[in-house]
Amino acid sequence: MARTHRTSSADDLLCQPIPEEEAAAQNAALDRVLEHLTAAGIHAQLIKRIADRCAIKLYSTGETLWHPPKLIIYANAGWRIATVTIGPRSGSYAVELARVGRDNETRDDRIEMVPSDHPDRVGLLVAQNAGAWA
Repeated sequence: MARTHRTSSADDLLCQPIPEEEAAAQNAALDRVLEHLTAAGIHAQLIKRIADRCAIKLYSTGETLWHPPKLIIYANAGWRIATVTIGPRSGSYAVELARVGRDNETRDDRIEMVPSDHPDRVGLLVAQNAGAWA
């Protein structure tokens, strides 16, 4: 089990930019996950999609770079259940499952890597983690 910080905010601050075409492909991959989340009973109003442009523009080509898109899934009480991103090199789904201890103290996320051809497994992991919060 990999250990990491509770959120991937460091990536947001560092803005590891990607081209618009790659951002569009990652958005399409996250759309496939959304379909499976809906089928697993995770309601769309609990999901926040983030897909923003970076403050970086390549002057040589005029291309605007983008933050890698991600899905953030919340419980009804506002607790984050999971964050789903796309691995920059592998194209696999990186699923950061939020965890809490007995006294509701936040713990390090559990990170699962899911092959890109199995978005259904992402939906299952998130649904199981959502059940743990219920």
